[in-house]
Amino acid sequence: MTERKRLSVWAPANGWEYLEFVDSVDLLARLSDRDFERIDEIELIAHGNTGECNDVGLGNALTFGENLRRLRGFTRNTRIYLSGCNTGLEFAGACVARELAQTSEARVLGALGYLAGTHAEGNETCVAAFTHAGIVYEALPGAVSASSAEVWQSFGPALRPVDGEDMDIKISTSGFRPIKMNSDQVAKLRTAIEEALQRPPAESAPFRVAPDLRFSIRLADGEHIFELLAGGTVLRDPIARRVWQLAGGRALLESLLPFRNGAVPAA
Repeated sequence: MTERKRLSVWAPANGWEYLEFVDSVDLLARLSDRDFERIDEIELIAHGNTGECNDVGLGNALTFGENLRRLRGFTRNTRIYLSGCNTGLEFAGACVARELAQTSEARVLGALGYLAGTHAEGNETCVAAFTHAGIVYEALPGAVSASSAEVWQSFGPALRPVDGEDMDIKISTSGFRPIKMNSDQVAKLRTAIEEALQRPPAESAPFRVAPDLRFSIRLADGEHIFELLAGGTVLRDPIARRVWQLAGGRALLESLLPFRNGAVPAA
């Protein structure tokens, strides 16, 4: 809260747009709302570790990265700072900054230790380890104590496109979890969505309607995030904040609910 209060005042006077967000989908929606002509840098100031920076993590890096690429103003020249502790380090094979660089096809920078300050303000520092209230927070492999540019480990985009063709549908549980469905179920869901998208969208209703299910599905131009509302009868794009009537949506929702509840093992 201290960071938010300070940055919300500091940012507008220093060439930055300040956005508060609930989760990764809400962040994408807020960036889409702004309709930037060009996005030079994005800094996510949040709690972090080697596998996540707030709600951006290994479980949704592919979905988040591909949706970032569709935002107006986002290019391969955009730099993303994951401004949370240890996001530029690897532990047990996991490094969220490296994963997001591959999926967003942009340069992503992660912190090389326990982080304080921000890149935007130019006051970033990190320490490899520290002791607080008698508790030792040990260093992770590769951690350093540094300041300014030396805080960050930079990761470039993958040299080849990420192959996600085998991940047709993912259910939003913790991140986006790939699921196994038979080809008929996948084809039916994709066809229903593509048919709905052919019709003009409508604005979301002014009610506090929570989605019955959030999922991502790969269409012709990459992964898209959608939500099913009103017992599956309404399809919503939570980034564009538009809705469509979904024919046969209730039966589709019923077929997907077991995956949400974890009754079916992940792929």
